[in-house]
Amino acid sequence: MIEQLDLPATVLRPAYFIQNDNGQKEPLLSQRVYGMPIGRKGISMVDARDIGEAAALELLRRERAAQSRARETYELVGPEVINADMVISIWSEVLGRSIHYAGDELGAFETRLGTTAPAWMAYDMRLMMNRYQQDGAIASGAEVARLAALYGRPPRSCRDFAVETAAAWK
Repeated sequence: MIEQLDLPATVLRPAYFIQNDNGQKEPLLSQRVYGMPIGRKGISMVDARDIGEAAALELLRRERAAQSRARETYELVGPEVINADMVISIWSEVLGRSIHYAGDELGAFETRLGTTAPAWMAYDMRLMMNRYQQDGAIASGAEVARLAALYGRPPRSCRDFAVETAAAWK
């Protein structure tokens, strides 16, 4: 609709949130398992703080503009492509213990998630993970560079998030 009406708006399209890993605290610490079936293709995970920062920067830019700004779309992504092997390597390193991947089986994932989340959410997450496993969600170098220019720094990395989170869990 925004595009059809040629509205002068900023559209923010975030990738998979790194903060989803907060829900992995118990399995990571007590079972040494990473349970999100993100697959092997790769995802350019975004830190939710970067989403907030992008929104604030764009709101201010539009507010301060002397005239209406053209429509902008930002793919909000992280600086690297993370897959199952990489994420368990990161968590193993920052937690100082060997972490194992629960695997890509989506039925088991939906069942597990359904014990703590509404059925519709477990189903939706299963569909999302299926898409990541099949196609990945990989940002281009240009998308990452554009965000770095917007923020005045590189987007936050999965490793940065894991280091901060592991410290907070202690």
